[in-house]
Amino acid sequence: MALEVKKIQSLSAQSIEDLKAIEKIGGLEHPAQLSEELKKAMADEEQLRAVSPMLPPYFAELRKNLGFLLGTAKSLQTHGVNRTKDIQGLLDQLSHIK
Repeated sequence: MALEVKKIQSLSAQSIEDLKAIEKIGGLEHPAQLSEELKKAMADEEQLRAVSPMLPPYFAELRKNLGFLLGTAKSLQTHGVNRTKDIQGLLDQLSHIK
């Protein structure tokens, strides 16, 4: 099995482009703001229950899921940055091979 440097370099460059797109995901400001608004609304649980007894647990579950989403997006963004650095290091190593 031969080392196909050109193919690895090409796929590495394409991978970096894909990872750059992943890095841009991180914004998600509206879900974060929604989570904060739900938290504020949950401060007066009695008022929520007066509107509907289902609102407090529904708001709590939605906040939990939004938190998970935001955490996952942040983790994915961090992985994108780190893997970009790893692949760039690979490209640097391969650049010495003719």
